[in-house]
Amino acid sequence: MKKQLLFSIIFLLSGFWAIGQGNENFTNYPETANAYHDGTFTGMDGSTWSYTQSRGDSVIVAPSPTFGKKRPLTSKIISGTLHNGCGTISFDYKQTFSTAVNLNLFINGLLVKNVISTAQGVVTNSGPVTVNAPGDFTLMFKQADSSNSGQVTIDNVIWTAFSGGPTPEPTNYPTNFAANPSPFTINLGWTDAIGAQLPGAYIILASDQNNIVAPIDGTPIPDDVNLADGHGALNVLQGVQVAAFGNLPASKQYYFKIYPYTNSGALINYKTDGTAPSATATTSNTVIIDSIHFTNKTFGNWILKNVTGAEVWVVDSIHGINGGPCGKMSGYAGQSNVNEDWLISPAMNFNLYNNEALTFQSAYKYTGAPLEALISNDYDGTTNPGDFTWTPLTATWSAGNYAWTPSGTVNVSGTSGTHVYVGFKYTSDATAASTWELDDIVITGDLIIGINEKTTADGEFSVSPNPASGKCTLKFNNELKKEIRVISVIGSTVLETATDQMNYSLNLNSLTSGIYFIQVSIPAAKSTQVRKLVIR
Repeated sequence: MKKQLLFSIIFLLSGFWAIGQGNENFTNYPETANAYHDGTFTGMDGSTWSYTQSRGDSVIVAPSPTFGKKRPLTSKIISGTLHNGCGTISFDYKQTFSTAVNLNLFINGLLVKNVISTAQGVVTNSGPVTVNAPGDFTLMFKQADSSNSGQVTIDNVIWTAFSGGPTPEPTNYPTNFAANPSPFTINLGWTDAIGAQLPGAYIILASDQNNIVAPIDGTPIPDDVNLADGHGALNVLQGVQVAAFGNLPASKQYYFKIYPYTNSGALINYKTDGTAPSATATTSNTVIIDSIHFTNKTFGNWILKNVTGAEVWVVDSIHGINGGPCGKMSGYAGQSNVNEDWLISPAMNFNLYNNEALTFQSAYKYTGAPLEALISNDYDGTTNPGDFTWTPLTATWSAGNYAWTPSGTVNVSGTSGTHVYVGFKYTSDATAASTWELDDIVITGDLIIGINEKTTADGEFSVSPNPASGKCTLKFNNELKKEIRVISVIGSTVLETATDQMNYSLNLNSLTSGIYFIQVSIPAAKSTQVRKLVIR
């Protein structure tokens, strides 16, 4: 009733709309239950708004949309095309449950506001956010992080018309701009600019060449965090002071510059005089040795060993990270049962790497023995793993209630050999059987430069041409069956096949340019080898 009355008042005050003031209080938002849906509704401006993975049971003033946490698609709401420009905008938001709010507001695809909260159930107003975007525009509310941003309810979005008064360019550049590499990522940091005119945001430009050109006033640059083509850009709000570019190949140098700006759209005003802060960094030589993310809903070439009991490791299709698949093991089937079950990596040649490390995420519930992570360099890959030597590994584990928890970086560099296995051991008994889930298991290492690859051991192979385009040929020294995986630099399997040929042509047409790794496993020889592949 309250919203219907408010809508009627706004409709009557048509002169109010004539000057371009806008309002959206979600009168027509259709969701009222606690289930997450995608859909559309008619906004108060008459345009079609769309929402993704939103619910409607926790309101500010009913109806109100609530964005989900860890949804299959990142929760968001996008307006239709709005008119008369946007001078300032404000909105109410509420932390719905215990996880802190981390919500972004975009105008015309550019981030203009991030709000956070740790006060559950408290309605907070964003305060007026200066936008200064002329002409037609769209706005989007979107969870800042698809994994960790808490459920948040929004309402009472109000914006003023563009007044034609742009803010001058920023007085100063930020200081202490620096780039620091970590595996597959370069992290950037700086100290915010000070002075008479503060920036509203910064644009960080990135390149794999020392050729960055300053931005041009009146020309916004959209975010581009994929550096596969050698160039990228990232808009960051004043006050955030950190940014990162990820999914990067090993041992590659990148260059960065940062420019502060005010306004947005056609009025965007960059500071480009003088010398913009710059930084450079080279990614580490870290590569993925092996990984499993369960995205294809199988265990791939990982080894399942059921030592005792009828229950076994399975793939759960919906309870993994971000609602995707994961590996799951439980010894409960109507009652607790005695079980010992292992999930074991393929054999890995740790003699090719330094600084090997393991990371994974775990979740569990119910009483029972803890899951164990172990490593071995004498396991034979086929028989009972309990008959071999396994060294326990120390990791951070889930505290329970199916809370997904990162393991931290587990140092496994103390183990060497050509056949190293990482295993997860589950046990239960007749009185207690917990349920454990695993996801995003990744083993990394730093490639040893200059290692001799021209040995004659079973499983050795060569790749030519390399770099390749369209296809390459794998040459082997035997006719045993070979399982072939092409893996991206972030550990995703992008191509799988098998052959018993000694010369095999690998079709690469489905893959984009970049750096990959070809992993060949020969079950009969208990051999796994990895080669780097560059696709042009």
